[in-house]
Amino acid sequence: MAHQGLLEVRNLSKRYGSNARREESSTQALDDVSFLVEAGEFVGIMGPSGSGKSTLLNCIATIDSPTSGNIAIDGQDVTKLGSRELSAFRRDRLGFVFQDSNLLDTLTAFENIALSLTIKKVAASEIDLRVRAVAEKLSISDTLNKYPYQLSGGQKQRVAAARATVGHPSLILADEPTGALDSKSAAQLLDTFELLNELGATLLMVTHDPVTASYCGRIVFIKDGKLWGQLKRGHKDRKDFFGEIVAITSKIGGDQSDAC
Repeated sequence: MAHQGLLEVRNLSKRYGSNARREESSTQALDDVSFLVEAGEFVGIMGPSGSGKSTLLNCIATIDSPTSGNIAIDGQDVTKLGSRELSAFRRDRLGFVFQDSNLLDTLTAFENIALSLTIKKVAASEIDLRVRAVAEKLSISDTLNKYPYQLSGGQKQRVAAARATVGHPSLILADEPTGALDSKSAAQLLDTFELLNELGATLLMVTHDPVTASYCGRIVFIKDGKLWGQLKRGHKDRKDFFGEIVAITSKIGGDQSDAC
C-alpha cells in the first residue's frame, strides 16, 4: 500500500454476526470507508448513534479486526500483523485516551504516566525527565504524587493524556474523552489536546459533541457505516466551526446526547 498519510484507511468494512462474510447473517458496521490523516492533524470522527464511529476507532486502535480493507499507520499495514507484533505496535506507536481515564488505582499519577516507559525498559533517569516534562506542559505537575482517587475527573483525564503522549506515539486515539466531564474540565482537556497537537502530536478523536469537535482541525462524518463527508476548519474560529458542525449533525441525524 502506498504511504500517503500518517494514517491511511482504505476500503474498510466490518461485519458482525455468526458468519461475518455472509451478508444475510450479519450486521454491517462499516461499509467501504476510506480516508487519510496527515502527520500533525487533529481529526474528529462524528456520526449518529450506531453509525460505526466507535467500530472505526477500534479497528484503527487494533482492538478490533476489519472484515476487509486495510489500515496503515506510519506506512505499516496493521491489518497484516500477528498478535505479538500487534501488541508491540500498540505499545510503541499508539496512545489512548478513553471516556474513563483507565488509570490504575494503586499507582500515583507519576507511575501511571511512566508505566508505558517502564514496560519499554527506558532508563529510570530518562523516565523521570520525560514524565516531569510532559506533566509541566499539561499543567499537572502538582498531581504527580497523588493517587487517582485524589484527583478530579478533569485531572485524571489530563494524566491519561500525559500517559498517552509520554512515549511519543505516532498517533493518539481518543474515544469520547470528554463524555464524563463537566464543561470546565472538558475545556481544560481539550486545551490539553490542542497543546499536544501544537507540539506535533497527531490526534484522532471520536465524539458526539459539537463543542468538543470544534477543537479539531477537520471532522470526518460517518453515517450508516459509510463515509458521509468531511468538514475542514481552515481559518474559521471555533464558534463559526461549531455552527457548521451543528448544521451537519442536524442534517445527518447526529444524536448530541448519545455517546455511542
